[in-house]
Order: sequence, then structure tokens, then C-alpha cells
Amino acid sequence: EFTRYVQEGFYASREGLYLEDRDFAGLSVATGDEIDVSSSADEYTYFSLFAKANYSYAGKYLLSATVRRDGSSLFGVNNRYGVFPAFSAGWRIKDEAFMEDADWLSDLKIRFSWGTNGSVQGLPRGYTTTPFTTNYFDTAYPIKGQATGALQSGYRRTWIGNPDLKWEETSQTDLGLDFGFLGNALTFTVDWYKKKTDGMLMQMPLPAYVGDTPPMGNVGKMENSGIEMDLSYRFQVSDLNVKFGANASYLKNKLIELGNAEGWANYDAIQNIGTITRAENGEPFPFFYGKKTAGIFQNWDEVNSYVNSKGEKIQPNAQPGDVRFVDANGDGKIDDADRVKIGKGMPDWTVGFSIALDWRGFDLNAFFQGTIGNDVFDGSRRIDLKSINLPSYMLDRWHGEGTSNKYPRLSENDENGNWLSSDLYIKDGSYLRLKNIQLGYTLPKAVTTKFFVQNLRVYVGAENLFTITGYDGFDPEISSGGTSLGVDKGVYPQAKTFTVGANITF
Repeated sequence: EFTRYVQEGFYASREGLYLEDRDFAGLSVATGDEIDVSSSADEYTYFSLFAKANYSYAGKYLLSATVRRDGSSLFGVNNRYGVFPAFSAGWRIKDEAFMEDADWLSDLKIRFSWGTNGSVQGLPRGYTTTPFTTNYFDTAYPIKGQATGALQSGYRRTWIGNPDLKWEETSQTDLGLDFGFLGNALTFTVDWYKKKTDGMLMQMPLPAYVGDTPPMGNVGKMENSGIEMDLSYRFQVSDLNVKFGANASYLKNKLIELGNAEGWANYDAIQNIGTITRAENGEPFPFFYGKKTAGIFQNWDEVNSYVNSKGEKIQPNAQPGDVRFVDANGDGKIDDADRVKIGKGMPDWTVGFSIALDWRGFDLNAFFQGTIGNDVFDGSRRIDLKSINLPSYMLDRWHGEGTSNKYPRLSENDENGNWLSSDLYIKDGSYLRLKNIQLGYTLPKAVTTKFFVQNLRVYVGAENLFTITGYDGFDPEISSGGTSLGVDKGVYPQAKTFTVGANITF
């Protein structure tokens, strides 16, 4: 298999058109002095060789093996190709002689598989070579003989190229069971898997003097394990046909090795809030990072009594109505060293279920999906803007003793740092959403054939009709991935869509 991708682009602009009419638009008729011209080009190729072998004995002992040799021009000359083997085995236990009397069981199969594959996802172009950038003021130099004060732009490295970049390799082990009951009207499948990714393609946390952008390297190790289950049941009652399906998957994610000496790195940050996500060896990747809170100071006695072993105030700038932060490291003061894991955006469980009904030409299909055990970092409020509409939860802020033990008072200066990154921003992101539903009716053929129509079905449908959630933001289904998983910076909510249509076959 061979794939080649080529892209070329050109852009030019100039301002100052007298007539805003496309018929008179052109660079030559514009009067602006500033002309912007740029171009771009991109090209990469893939080349793969692969082979597969299948073996079946008596229809109940099954073997399969594959091997791939994948190559990509995106990698350096030292590691352009990678070899990835895989195999699987299956045993259809139901076909054995000792299962002949198990009439209640329609199917029973055990499966085992192991394999590796390579990924280039997330690797930007050009990181195998070292490019240079100019037109920076801090790389401008006076040249002898030029006018006083004249500077000439110099060059500096954008990043250091890494010719040793190679495929990100993932190995996965899977053990599964397939059950069938009632003539396979009821089926159930369960899989346990463990997936380990080695040599993750990530930016290497190096000092800024090596370039504007950190170089890429195969520096990370990640482990994912979990269970996936799928249930399906179909039955008929008179003219009513029913099919029900449900699935659930549990995921445990752990960062084994980040690839730097420290074993941790801070990632996303929000203005006036600070760092909000972090990666750390042995923890989920990523997790929310900030201080823990222990309620609101209700009066001066509580402020003055929150002291360390030396009798000093742990929060010297606090006053009634401010947040009481937890001294996580026990050093008798509140600072950045007290930041800890306060949540994670990745769900423990992802669930979905569907139902399909068919009765005398009418059909109804509905699909629900949801998550359990994930958090949302609600960073949608602009802390840096004081005179701005506030979220509704601020109606429950502290405005006198006993009024609130969660949200602090309004403050122009916020000397206590009430709105720095903390678990005040962490909210339950679990939800259940009716993703889509459709009701249709197929007209009898005795009616449609009179109009030379073989089949006519009319339907009404809706998407994202309703969502059950405790999250008070716009949308709990935060689509941002990577280090921003579960971070809500004002994500535009998914639209609720209604559809009316017809399917016609002549």
C-alpha cells in the first residue's frame, strides 16, 4: 500500500479598495502600502507491506496472524520503518462434545489476542530537521557601516531536529468471551484489555535557549486497561419487534513515564487562574491541578484561628468571606506547593444503549450515551474582567456569616487568591444524553404502488433532545482532547436539531 500527500498554497493581500465589489477586487487596484504575501507546501508519504494468515480446524479452533512493515517520510532517516506483528486465537467451546446437552446456551467462544501497531498521530511536520527563524527583534544586530541605530535581523533555531524520531508503538493484550442464549436472541460479550504505548511522540521539555519550540521525541510511556461489555436482546410480541442494545466500557489510564528528569510537567493555564492541568508519573494523563479548599471563613475568629505550629496565620491576607485553602504539604503556609490533583477529565465509565421498535409499519429508534466518573474544569468565567456578567452560581456566594460555605465574596482585588486554580472549578461532568431519536412510518405497498413508488417512508427525528447532568455549564460533553481533556473554556454547546423527511424508492 502506498500513499502520497501533496499540498501547496499561496496567499496575498493588500488593503485599500475603493469599491467593495469582487468584480473590481485585485492587488493592483488596492491603495494600501502594506502587502502581505506568503506561501506554504507540505508533502509526506506512507509505504506499507503486510501479510495475513488464517487457520480454522473443525470450525472451532481458530488462529490468525498478521505482520506489517510500515514506513513514513515523517520520521527521520534513522527510523523510517517499523515492523508490527499480531496474532489471535479463538476456541468455540459450544461446539465441543461435552457441551451438547447445554441447550440453554446457543454460543460460547473464548478469544485471545496480542499485537502491536505503530502511530504517527500527533507528529507535526518538519521535526526531524532543524529550521531557522528570522525577523525577531532580539536576534537583530548592528552592522558596521550602517546608520546609527540600524539593526539587521539575524537567525535563530526554531527547534532542534531529531533524526531519530520513530513510530509510536502500542502493544495490546485482549481476552474476551462471547455468549449466546435463546438461539442467539440474547448475546453478551465481555473483553478485558491492557494496552501499553511506548515511545510516545511528545514535545521534550527542554530549556528555551534550544529554540522557540521544544523538539519532538519518543519520550513517553502510557498504560491503559479496562473492560468492555456489550449486550443485545431481540424478541417479538405479536406484530411488535423489539431490539435492545447496551454497552459499557471501563477505562483505567496511567502515565508510566513522561520522559523528563522531573517526572512531571504542567500544561494548560488560564489567565489569572494559573496552571490547571498536569502530567505526572503514576497518575492519569492528564489531571486537574490546583489547591483544595475547606469552605469559607465565616468570621474573624475563624480567620485568626487558622494558624500554624508557630502561631502564624496560614492565610495572612484572608478575611471573612474568603476561601479557606488546605495546607496540603503541612509547611504552615499556602502557596503553589500546596497544589495537588483535584480531578480528571477522563471518565471511568462510558455507556450507551439503544432501542429499536417496529410495529405494523411504524418504527422507533433511540440512542442514549453518557459518561460516569469524569470531572469538568469550568474555566468559562473571565476572572480577569471584573465588570462582567457572572455565572448563576455566584448568586450563592458569601455575603454575610452563614450565607455560603462554598463560593467566596465578591472582591475587586482578591488579595486572598480566591479564584486561583482550586477545586472550586471542579464539577461533576457525568451525563446521560438522548443523542438521537427517530419515529418513522412506511406506507403499505398497496398504497405506494398506485403512484409508481416501491417504498415510501416518512419520519421525524431529533438530535441531542435532552441531557441529564449535574453540570451547570453549557455542555458536559467537552470535546477537547489531549492535555485539555475536560477543560471548559466556554465550549459552544451542541445544537438541538429537529428533522422531518422522507425516503422514497421508485
